[in-house]
Amino acid sequence: MIKHFFFFIALFFSINCYSQALQLDLSVPQPRLGESFYLSFSSDTLSKQIFNLAPEKFRVNSYSAFTGAETSFSANIEAIHIGQNEIGPLTFEFNGHTYKTNVIKFTVADSLPNVGRGIWLRKVPVNDSTVYIIIDQRIPAHNRITRPNINSISMTAEVNSDEKEARLQTDSIENAKIEEWGSSSDTKPDFTGTGLSYGSYYKCYKVTVLSIGKPLVLTKQAFENLPDYYKFENITIN
Repeated sequence: MIKHFFFFIALFFSINCYSQALQLDLSVPQPRLGESFYLSFSSDTLSKQIFNLAPEKFRVNSYSAFTGAETSFSANIEAIHIGQNEIGPLTFEFNGHTYKTNVIKFTVADSLPNVGRGIWLRKVPVNDSTVYIIIDQRIPAHNRITRPNINSISMTAEVNSDEKEARLQTDSIENAKIEEWGSSSDTKPDFTGTGLSYGSYYKCYKVTVLSIGKPLVLTKQAFENLPDYYKFENITIN
């Protein structure tokens, strides 16, 4: 059975009379099956762009555009295969000039298992001094039933209070530049009693070692709220 997933790629570039080199960038270093992200670029001179992707590798679900100081175009795409993937070079013509992007190579991780509790921590290398630390987490939730009035019942889902969102304690780490972003999904109640109800959390840290030749070792103490059941292994960044 073919596995599908959504992911986000950002391709940002500006076009001017001095350069025709267009730069692709990946905003999610290693997407999982089921994650959405966009293939996009920015330009102050183009009005549209066609993402001509190989249909046996990627499926385009939708397009969008955002207008500000520059116009940004994006495509919500779905990859067909896990493992090694690449996009580019993308080429197109505008005003008699041919523009060409770089090639972006990345790996696609498998989807998370169908469980309501768990934490998954990954290290995705960028180069010898920079890695992404990615935390996927699911915390079980329980249904909460209330009566707003005598004629109605309200059911919501609340994340259990015995677990908290895990995070890297960035303030306590020396010899590193750290950028972070993340998201959480809405927790919905399970009315059937047979499904899974949980809160889903995603954190991504871009960690760059400042002193080359002095490895950075992240131990379990560098993280906050790691659950007791998680078997942590030290993360070394050269």
